[in-house]
Amino acid sequence: MPVPFKKDPEQYSSRKLLAENVFDIIPEDDDCFIYEDIFSQIDTSDLEKKYSMAGQHAYHPRILTTILIYSYSQGIYSSRKIEARCKKDLSFMYISHLNCPNFRVLSDFRKNNWQFFKSCFVKSVAIAKSLGMVSLGHVSLDGSKFYANTSKYKAASYKRLNENYKKLEDEIEVLLKKADDTDRDEDRIYHNGTGYLIPDDIKIKKDRLAKI
Repeated sequence: MPVPFKKDPEQYSSRKLLAENVFDIIPEDDDCFIYEDIFSQIDTSDLEKKYSMAGQHAYHPRILTTILIYSYSQGIYSSRKIEARCKKDLSFMYISHLNCPNFRVLSDFRKNNWQFFKSCFVKSVAIAKSLGMVSLGHVSLDGSKFYANTSKYKAASYKRLNENYKKLEDEIEVLLKKADDTDRDEDRIYHNGTGYLIPDDIKIKKDRLAKI
């Protein structure tokens, strides 16, 4: 007697009844919606003044900041992996507004705007922390954690809050250094490549199946 495995949903097999908006597929309680609201509060006006009206249109600094902070909150530090997630992960597509910056654009933005990015990261984590959001307000670094709003550390003196804020800055500095080191290591391995390209000889399905 055959094992009664679950069948694929009709939506998958028939391609019917799919959401008109692709983001409707994302579960309503996905944290990407909360973080989109948090990141929308980031003030990038000073940084925007550095951009020139001439030449090709650049990605908005808020979009780049949002993509990077969200990625780091998910434990993804490689700019190449972030680029790949923006192409195929719905939550990342939502956070990035369907923009998919090249990995070099992402890493250069972080390196060229270090203090601005660090400040935005600290503020974003502080907001998430106050909201009790775990994945950004609970970023782990070497065993340490940013305590969520529900923790016993919520009530603190002004001095304690300043100390915690300084600790937050120091730990984010470590995280950004980790992102820098990751990109540098991958640059040595892949140079200007992403490491995620499909070889030409298996792009065609017939050839791929034969090789598999």
